[in-house]
Amino acid sequence: MRVGAAGRTALVAGATGLVGRHVLAALLADGRHATIHVLLRRDWPPSLAHVVAGAAGRFVPHLVDFATLARWTRFPAADDVYSCLGTTIRAAGSQEAFRRVDFDAVVSIARLARRRGATRLGVVSAMGADPSSRVFYNRVKGETEAALAALDYPSLTVLRPSLLAGERDERRPAERAGLLLARGLGSLVPARWRPVAAADVARCLVDAVARGERGLRIVESDRIAHPPG
Repeated sequence: MRVGAAGRTALVAGATGLVGRHVLAALLADGRHATIHVLLRRDWPPSLAHVVAGAAGRFVPHLVDFATLARWTRFPAADDVYSCLGTTIRAAGSQEAFRRVDFDAVVSIARLARRRGATRLGVVSAMGADPSSRVFYNRVKGETEAALAALDYPSLTVLRPSLLAGERDERRPAERAGLLLARGLGSLVPARWRPVAAADVARCLVDAVARGERGLRIVESDRIAHPPG
C-alpha cells in the first residue's frame, strides 16, 4: 500500500462529470489521501477550478487517451479507485462509441489499477444494469459490472443510481424531462425510481470505498442516500 503523511493514494476517472466532481471534492476535503491521481482526456476545465483550489501537491492530473490505455507505461499506482466514467449514446454518437467509454475504458482503468496494486474499487453504474438485458444501455452496464467483478478486487462497490439530479455542463433533454416528471409526481414514484442527487451518489461511493468491506456490494438507487451500515 502506498501511504504518505495524510494516508492512502487514490485514482479518480471521470472527475469532471456530474458525480466525479463531487467525488474529487470529497476526497480533497477529507484528507484521507496523500495523493489523488485524476485521469483526464483534456486539461482540467477552468469552470471547475474551485474544486481543486488549494489542492496543489495532492491533486495530480494525468492527460490520457482512454483508447490507448493498455499501452500507457506510466499508469499511476493507487490504493483506492473511483470510477465515475460514463456517457450517453447520443453524446458518444453511436453504440460502438458508447461501449468504448462505458465498457472498454472503465474496465481497462480498473484492470491496470489492479495490476498496480489497487485493492478497493468503487464504480458508478446505472439502475437496471443487466448483462442479459435486451436494452443496449443496460446490457453494457451489466457486462461492465461482470467484467469488473472478474478482476478480483478484494473490495468492490457498485452503485446503481436512477436519474441523477444536479447541474450538468452538457444538455440532456431526456433526463431533464424525466426529472421534471418525477418531481411532479412526488411520492407517487417508487423510491427506487426517484431521482438521486449526484452529491449523494458521490458521498455513498466515497464512504463505501473508505470502509473497504471485502467482497462485492451492489447498492441500488433507493439505498444510496441511506446506504446499509
